[in-house]
Amino acid sequence: MREAAKKFKGSLAVGVDANDGKIAINGWKTVTDIDAASFCEGLVGMGVDTVIYTDISRDGTLAGTNIGAYRRLVSIKGLKVIASGGITFLDEIVKLRDMGVYGAILGKALYEGKLDLSKALAAAKGAKC
Repeated sequence: MREAAKKFKGSLAVGVDANDGKIAINGWKTVTDIDAASFCEGLVGMGVDTVIYTDISRDGTLAGTNIGAYRRLVSIKGLKVIASGGITFLDEIVKLRDMGVYGAILGKALYEGKLDLSKALAAAKGAKC
């Protein structure tokens, strides 16, 4: 990872999948004892500046995202956070934007018609919806 981060500085994003704040591996089948936020801090130490963080307990549930996890991650100096997993409501997009989340991945909420893409983009840019 260090070599890749050095070679592709500023162009590398690492996917981090977590369940209840712990790293998940093997296609989400195995949840480790590794703290996800600490893992992300370690990535920054290796030179990675962007993380796509998926809270797998929320992914596809249409029950909302884990705002607390993203609040913790954005406090890591030098880390750009792309939120993924469970984003369902416009107010979540606003909260993520306001706390400094770099980007967000929307999935099922768009497919199921719970979120309108144009309104989601407007909310991300700070426009009133």
